[in-house]
Amino acid sequence: MGTPEIGSYALKALLDNNAFDVKTVICQPDKVSGRKKEVEFSPVKKMAIENNLTIYQPNKLGEISNELENLSPDLFVTCAYGKFIPEKILQIPKYGCINAHASILPKYRGGAPIHWAVINGEISTGVTLMKTIKEMDAGDYFIDYKIMIEESDNTSTLFKKMNDVVYKIIYEQLENIVMGKLKPIKQDESKVSFALNIKREQEKLNLNLNANSFKNWVRGLADKPGGYLFYKNKSIKIFLCEITNIPSQGEVGKIVDIKKDGIYINTLDFVIKIVEFQIEGKNRINIKNFSSNSFFVIGERFE
Repeated sequence: MGTPEIGSYALKALLDNNAFDVKTVICQPDKVSGRKKEVEFSPVKKMAIENNLTIYQPNKLGEISNELENLSPDLFVTCAYGKFIPEKILQIPKYGCINAHASILPKYRGGAPIHWAVINGEISTGVTLMKTIKEMDAGDYFIDYKIMIEESDNTSTLFKKMNDVVYKIIYEQLENIVMGKLKPIKQDESKVSFALNIKREQEKLNLNLNANSFKNWVRGLADKPGGYLFYKNKSIKIFLCEITNIPSQGEVGKIVDIKKDGIYINTLDFVIKIVEFQIEGKNRINIKNFSSNSFFVIGERFE
């Protein structure tokens, strides 16, 4: 069970491992996207089609409970499915349900562990194989693989690292779980933290932060959904910024300089320079290729 790109890496690991015989794929219903409002298949569905697998896309898993029972499955594997799985469904497979979660549990339970790891300035995260139970990401775990987060990483680049590690941990370790070679370990409830999905209002960047925190929010929201500020009543998405050693003087958000390497604005402590951005209604651009020199004005403010 899975839907986005990271889920397709989990599926590929199962398909590439001769120990498993994948019979059915479950993913969320197709969504309409783009300006042409065309139906777009998810990465998991595309891979399932390529491999001639049976596909279910129920609004609720209970709708296909009979079909799943008739399959008499040994195991369910989930990765970024995006919906809670009812207890009735979890009881169907012989060996239960194993989930690949994109954090080192018990930290960052929830739907946006990658975003929050970057936002919070973590230097490492990882992938955990765990039992799926009714409570969100609270099941016993078997093993985890660690991933380093570089300062140059944002959520998009970290997702790409995660993809490879999800493939690796499932390919190398899932059979060991089924064979009983890896024993379940209780999560330490005293160390639990949550990574709930990013809300729309959280995409608006907060200028009343120090430079490091502001930069981490930019990294954590890039490339999608993209954190933004307002300038001249237009939203400006910011995808890349850098911290300078220039102390801030004056109001936060004030443009203090404009150079070929960035738009310099105040934060609570140090000036940051905006390097990659997208003006509402325009394409994403690097400051090196930005020719509209009259749009941004020194002394005016982002809000």
